[in-house]
Amino acid sequence: MTPQISLDPGFSTEAMSAVYSPEETVGAILRFEAALASSLAEAGLAPHDQAAAVAEACAAGIHDAEAIIASTWENGTPILALRSAIEEKVDAEVSRWFHFGATTQDAVDTGQMIQARSALDLLESALIDIARRLRHLTETYRDQPHMGRTFLQDAVPTTFGFRTAGWLHAVLTHMTRLRTARSQLVIQLGGPVGMASDYGASLSEVVAELANRLSLGVPTISWHTDRTLIRSLAQAAEGVAATMAKIGGDIALLASSPIAEVAVRAGASSSMPGKQNPLDSVRAVAAARVCAGAVAMLSGTSHELDRGVGGWHVEWVALPLVFQASAAAVEATSASLVSLTVDAEVMSANSRGGAPATTQIDAVLAVYDQIVPS
Repeated sequence: MTPQISLDPGFSTEAMSAVYSPEETVGAILRFEAALASSLAEAGLAPHDQAAAVAEACAAGIHDAEAIIASTWENGTPILALRSAIEEKVDAEVSRWFHFGATTQDAVDTGQMIQARSALDLLESALIDIARRLRHLTETYRDQPHMGRTFLQDAVPTTFGFRTAGWLHAVLTHMTRLRTARSQLVIQLGGPVGMASDYGASLSEVVAELANRLSLGVPTISWHTDRTLIRSLAQAAEGVAATMAKIGGDIALLASSPIAEVAVRAGASSSMPGKQNPLDSVRAVAAARVCAGAVAMLSGTSHELDRGVGGWHVEWVALPLVFQASAAAVEATSASLVSLTVDAEVMSANSRGGAPATTQIDAVLAVYDQIVPS
């Protein structure tokens, strides 16, 4: 379940698009199915040899992932097409353990958790690079006089290092939130209405084994129509994008013609040769707005009774889009910071005086030392 539109290069990244490719989307579902079959065997519900055959067939993958996804809107579920593919590899007696006791949403939701884990890892890794760059800027320009500006008007002097320390602190906060979000990822296994009754007294054992095999958490109860987890994931990624837009917007203003205190990699103008457009800041702001729009798609949906009528299906497009747009905003901001140069002479002249040192910078750098790997 992934949007069949091209978001590259502006509103996604190569790595994040790969996480949400048809191959990875179907692959994540098959990882669920393979782990489920093995878990049934461990719980004594399925013969070990037959469960192993199902797991092996799932692990071998599917040739045409896009066709499996397309079948979702023909049948209402991708599982029927997947079952047919598995039945071509194993006999009927064995294939009965494929998807045994589960429902489509179990497979798709758990697949989303597997993909979200990869997406969170990508975002955190990219933020580490940004944090390191911001620390360097903060230490380098800690005492560089810099005019503070409120409501886009000159206020009182600060330092450029203090400004970048503020950006850094926000990035560090998001890194912590991403790690928290990752720790909260859990499997979904409830069967038709959440009770997973086909497993009987072995339910807890199956759930625990499945979670262990997929390195995900164990939920307290099936969450088919409680989408708090999905919304929390989306909000964590959107928060990252919003901070990237903040940094990108600030850089664009500081690089603007009237201020000209910094310079960044410039895009070209089709009508005004030599015009220095802050392209990376433009991309960061645009991607953040796309990300916020995708989050709004999720927050406005309801999930009726024991299965949502369309609200769940929106997530198949919205959650990947949230992560892709967030990753684009991060990539653009990183590029902007890498290319950023400071005109200390102009910055000092614009500040019209010095600025006091602040211990708040030390506090931010102390947080950095605790969060960012050396």
